[in-house]
Amino acid sequence: MSVLQRPIEQYETVATWRDGLSKQWGGDPLAEEPEKLTALTEFCEFVAEEPDAIVHKCFRVRKSDGETVISSKWRTIYADKIKEFRTRAGGNMEARRTAAAVQSFLIHNGVMIQV
Repeated sequence: MSVLQRPIEQYETVATWRDGLSKQWGGDPLAEEPEKLTALTEFCEFVAEEPDAIVHKCFRVRKSDGETVISSKWRTIYADKIKEFRTRAGGNMEARRTAAAVQSFLIHNGVMIQV
């Protein structure tokens, strides 16, 4: 059974990603390169979480002032998961492109992450 409860394109964070890519590159990069969506779907299955949940975990509310900030803990966890995902995919050029798609998804959702 899939971890995704609906088609991946219907998640708010995927729409944010699509919008960001479109503004950056023009057109509809996710339609033109459906392998990006496939990569994200596979990553979601790998970590057993929906895309919106992944992004949500990467933010926390700072107790001192109530401001929403990046969770360095979860950013590190997902950076490590992306590395593991890339390694399991073979570590070759295709695996690097797959990992880069997941990284792009996070970046366009406000999670600056390096793997």
